[in-house]
Amino acid sequence: MYQTYQPKHILNTHKHCDGWFWNRYSVSPYAGCEYGCEYCYARDEKYNPHKPERDPEVVKFDDAFSEYIKVKENAPELLRRELKRRPPDLVYFTGYQPANTRYGLARQTLKLLFEYGFPVFINEKSPAVLDDLDLLKRISEESYLNVAWSIITARDDATRRVFEPRAPSVKERFAAMRRLADNGILTGTLLMPILPFVYDSEESIAEVCRATRDCGGQYVLDGGLTLWRNCKPHYYRVLERYDSTLMPRYERLYGSGQLSAEHGRRNHELVRRHAEKCGLTAYIPRPVRIYPQAQQLNRRVAAQFYLDAREMMMTGQTGYRYWAYLKAAWLLDDLKQDGTEIFREQGARGLQALPGIGKSLAQRIEWILTEQEKR
Repeated sequence: MYQTYQPKHILNTHKHCDGWFWNRYSVSPYAGCEYGCEYCYARDEKYNPHKPERDPEVVKFDDAFSEYIKVKENAPELLRRELKRRPPDLVYFTGYQPANTRYGLARQTLKLLFEYGFPVFINEKSPAVLDDLDLLKRISEESYLNVAWSIITARDDATRRVFEPRAPSVKERFAAMRRLADNGILTGTLLMPILPFVYDSEESIAEVCRATRDCGGQYVLDGGLTLWRNCKPHYYRVLERYDSTLMPRYERLYGSGQLSAEHGRRNHELVRRHAEKCGLTAYIPRPVRIYPQAQQLNRRVAAQFYLDAREMMMTGQTGYRYWAYLKAAWLLDDLKQDGTEIFREQGARGLQALPGIGKSLAQRIEWILTEQEKR
């Protein structure tokens, strides 16, 4: 069911980028997703737009998230107004689900982002994105565009259809990746989530890396399955129907922080190893060129701290050091003065004078700056 409505705002502004996709903003002309992938984290109450207290209509559906799509009919005029008031930065966008065939808001959204000079990151499952290839090429050539394909396996088998009941085939996604790459557009794979005991074998991960390479992708970015709050009962119902013998294994895995960390670390290492074999990166390089020249070095140094922090998280090290690195990335992103100038004029002591930068972080910044100057 489609329901049009008029939200009060459409462009989400994030306090910091996250070191995964590098976006500072996010926008979508539709709420909910018809593809209904059973593992989707957006069913969590934190992200799910369908809240009964705001819209009683949702109680009529078994899975309102995928069956009740809300269409932001005033998206173009709302977005134009909000873009005028924001400094350009990377926008996370998704909008090529079946509703777009009727309403066509994806192209209108992208045209506005292009008009106002906002670089774009697209997370997509649908080859319908190619319908706007002409516009995508212009964004890529004159600003920045990265089209990432959400993929959990390289095989279009019966198992995939259990967990992605209405999504386009993997074959179609890789074919679209190939066409984007042939047109000079940055593209790659979001291997998210890696489903435990379903698609986490080394061969499954290797197949995704090889298919990404063969289709012109430049990276494979991995992530684990999150089972927050209402995501868990939804996913477990599907899992039990698929293979009830997996239920005890999931309970053990997600009932132990240590086992979960070990599982995530093992998967991440496999992705890194096979991505490297295929000449790919296991991360998305930060597009620092989208920023003014005076900000680029700070952003480049911050990117290394973001990536360091992400590696810590992926390997289960989310203690004090993780937060120190993440806060250092935030600081450097917002720093008005060129970090190189501080270092040249005051040395490591000048860096330590920055809020939250101790001796070890100052030494890390010094090393990164030294490496940058060598390039």
